[in-house]
Amino acid sequence: MNKNSTLTGKVATLLAIFILTFISGIQAGASNGGGTRIPAPKFKFVNPVLVSGVHGQVGAKYLFTNVYENKDAYITIENIVGGAVLKDIDNTTTGYNEAWQPTVGGPGTYGSSYIKWNIEFDSAGVPYTFSLIDLSAVDVDGDNVRVRELSGIVGGRFDYNLPDSIVPSLLTISTLANNDDIFGTDAGDSVLMALGPVANRAAIDTLSLDVRIDYKFTNRSGFQIYTGSQVDNNGNMAAIETDRFHSIYFGDLIGTYNVLAIKYQSFNALWNNSAVDLKWSISDYVTDSHFEVARSFNQADFSTAGIVLGAQSVNNGTSQYAFTDVNKEILNHTTVYYRLKQVNSNGTYSYSEVKAVHISKGINQSIAVAVMPNPYMDKLKVNFESQNAGKAEIRMISAAGTTVKKLASTINKGTNSVELGDLSSQRPGMYVVNIVVNGESIGSQKIIKN
Repeated sequence: MNKNSTLTGKVATLLAIFILTFISGIQAGASNGGGTRIPAPKFKFVNPVLVSGVHGQVGAKYLFTNVYENKDAYITIENIVGGAVLKDIDNTTTGYNEAWQPTVGGPGTYGSSYIKWNIEFDSAGVPYTFSLIDLSAVDVDGDNVRVRELSGIVGGRFDYNLPDSIVPSLLTISTLANNDDIFGTDAGDSVLMALGPVANRAAIDTLSLDVRIDYKFTNRSGFQIYTGSQVDNNGNMAAIETDRFHSIYFGDLIGTYNVLAIKYQSFNALWNNSAVDLKWSISDYVTDSHFEVARSFNQADFSTAGIVLGAQSVNNGTSQYAFTDVNKEILNHTTVYYRLKQVNSNGTYSYSEVKAVHISKGINQSIAVAVMPNPYMDKLKVNFESQNAGKAEIRMISAAGTTVKKLASTINKGTNSVELGDLSSQRPGMYVVNIVVNGESIGSQKIIKN
């Protein structure tokens, strides 16, 4: 991960974080007993020294002096798994200079590789217990090919937070058994593991909330953490970046942001001949904001495809929106990704989930979906071609953009046929049948209910 950052960018980012946290009127932290919230201390990890063991090997212990008010931190390599290699104990060429930023390499073969670290705090040689420790694994992303970074914490007396009320998180969270308590000091017998996406995020930015995870410890003098990566077997044989830069920021980034994410009743993106139709609806929400429709071809870099200033219709408290993307660039790709950015007049914003749309090309593919009969009365037969076996979801969507019928099915590669029944109670009018295979929309057809 070769990423660039500037001091100005760091200051601006931290200032933005401070403002967002301040305007919320809530501080994350511990109570002093009188109801006042005390922020977690900000640690400073600089100039590590190897004090015992062999650099980069199991048992190597590094000292970071004076990380906070004459308190020191010892970071020890407890285990190395899957061919992981320590490239740098604290890389300060990018990211945040006072964060702990190890670079961990991998073998480049399929599977996981990581280093397990044991972190201990002391004061004048005596273990020191902090009442509160906040830290964030920043920029847990990938290389845009098949590498995903991972961040893990050994269980026991800690909380974690995904700041996904603003941006949907791209991290996959799982709980694994702790099978490598080599020193016998681990706080628990399980590991909370966060696995990042293949998508890469530019720069090292604490405001990249979709690839950040926050941890909070209370009354702890140490803990265990994992840094490493996983290489997927996804068929992409391009060169990969196995050296992964990790940024572990110790400070109070865990706050409540002054952004209230709206609730979507529906959001659909459908391929329609040479364009993509997007429809969404929201309820019980009054605002002078607007929506930005964002498009991406790699799930990482989104650009604005259009701006929708107001609802096309409002019915019984439900506001309905629509946008058609006719940009010819989408025809040069097999899959296009869309998300909505709802922006308030005060500058706050929130994101919707991401929708993937498969772009069909050619005469044969344009008739890959056939829904019969049309018009229909009480049931439909949906015939379609799929390039892959897997899971399919057949969705019936009303003209207002609301999903009125949904059916999941296991399908084969090639020709498939699925029946939708019990449709007699639906209101007469126009609907769209959309087929989603393995998370991607592969086609749709407009139908009429008599």
